[in-house]
Amino acid sequence: MTSRELRFALMLLITMAMSTASFFAIVVVASEIEEELGISKFQLGLLGAVNTGIGGFFGVQAGQLCDQLGGRRSMALVLIIAGVTAVFMAVVPGFWLLLIGMGFAGFAQGLANPSTNKAIALGIMADRRGVMTGLKQSGVQLSVFATGFSMPAISAAFGWRAGLWITAGISFAALLGLGAITELSATQPSGGTEGNPASEEAAGARLSPFVYQVGVYGFLLGIIGGGIGRFTPLFAEEAVGFSPAVAGIVFGLAGLVAIPARVASGVLLDRGIEPRRTLVILGWGSAVALVLTWLADPGPNAILWVATVLSGLTIGTWNTSANLAMVRQGVNAGRASGVLVVGFMFGLTISGPIVGWSIDETGSYTPAILGSAVMAVLGVAAVIRRLEPDQAREGTPKEVKRA
Repeated sequence: MTSRELRFALMLLITMAMSTASFFAIVVVASEIEEELGISKFQLGLLGAVNTGIGGFFGVQAGQLCDQLGGRRSMALVLIIAGVTAVFMAVVPGFWLLLIGMGFAGFAQGLANPSTNKAIALGIMADRRGVMTGLKQSGVQLSVFATGFSMPAISAAFGWRAGLWITAGISFAALLGLGAITELSATQPSGGTEGNPASEEAAGARLSPFVYQVGVYGFLLGIIGGGIGRFTPLFAEEAVGFSPAVAGIVFGLAGLVAIPARVASGVLLDRGIEPRRTLVILGWGSAVALVLTWLADPGPNAILWVATVLSGLTIGTWNTSANLAMVRQGVNAGRASGVLVVGFMFGLTISGPIVGWSIDETGSYTPAILGSAVMAVLGVAAVIRRLEPDQAREGTPKEVKRA
């Protein structure tokens, strides 16, 4: 990897991480926020639902905006929104203002993938886009890992709001370094398609059916992430009996495992493995991970650690394949990414309050966990069948090079 690609990857990684850092910081210290603000699990789920709901509602417009602005300016906008909203949430006195802050933070989530996907589509050669997508998708998991391992200690020493101040500081520092670290306004690499009549015609073309299949897959896997994924620290505390610090490690471990897994999947995709095939495999693996999670209550605690590792390898990894499929749409990468964002974010949105309500009403995590396993199986069904005879529309590296 060249020096330019390393700088490029670093900025992509940071942008993705900061777009979700405030949200994950809240998730990790959910039990403390429950106590301080006097809220229910339904309200905790509502915080996440507003965040991702705004991101999903804004998804299509975000994709179109990123196609117009380009990667660099769109990523700068992500960092500005992330920093400002982190400051706002750090100072709010109660639940309703925190809810508003989470809603505004959703704009950063909605912009993150379209902006970074557009940057990759414009600035990276076709045979390097898989690994670059894997690296940038690791930013979300880096955020999971960092908040899971650091927030319990920060909260214990200084209060949970301190973690949000730190998040804001990192976002603004990254914004200042955007121009110095990488040339995201770089010219189109050789083999690109921008700036010619064929590319302009392609920009208005109908999106591949595979894009919409992946959007459905993202919706179903989003239900998993927005449901039991957000309540993992509480599940580890309340059902399995871990301390808050260990529960945070469980949450962070899934993110840590997913970082190399996402990069490795990107390498495999660059070597010719189809995104459709990897999505099917990861969907089945996600279902198995969720069944193992269910068995951890009241089974041996060790089962949860096994389930956590497998979750990082599957539930935490499918985004690389999904986003690379969007990047491979070329001049329509932003618009295609918007479809994925809408599906994924709305999946995250509807599941949080439902899962929180089910836990409050039943006193058990079992319905949420087993329901999530069903969603994983349905996700496999969504992408397993080809809807178009022309395989090139799925976006193999060979076809992108010829674009």
